[in-house]
Amino acid sequence: MAVERVLFLTIAVLTHGIVGYALVRAFTDVNPTGGFFLGILPDVDFLFPAAWGAPFIHRGITHTALFLIAIVTVASLWRSRKRLELASGLAVGSHLVIDSWSPMGVSWLFPLGIGVSGDLPVHGPTGTLVLWALSIGLLVWRGQRPLSTVADSR
Repeated sequence: MAVERVLFLTIAVLTHGIVGYALVRAFTDVNPTGGFFLGILPDVDFLFPAAWGAPFIHRGITHTALFLIAIVTVASLWRSRKRLELASGLAVGSHLVIDSWSPMGVSWLFPLGIGVSGDLPVHGPTGTLVLWALSIGLLVWRGQRPLSTVADSR
């Protein structure tokens, strides 16, 4: 794999992690590090062997509403005082929404084959800068209000 492709994929995956981190930190009382990892979770499909084929390809089963629902359901079963299902939904959902804006899109209604795609270079230089800036803005905004404000707003 060319160095440029590896760099592109690394930045794209980090962007999903940063957005997930910022959303979880801003809107939940869950450790935002979990938001980072949940934000990149749909890209676990990069680790699937090519021989598995569809739907175990990039932007296959892990980039669907079915996957999002499964993750949120598992998180809601976790016995905790924290809102893990909200954190999971925000982080994984943000990944799917961001990828929906890209030309490749996301098959939201798998297995029906109904997807959403845009024509925005969300993982290009401008898209990445916008997503990082929005995430930093959320972190700054969140840093200016006590966590109890977030918890009390539920």
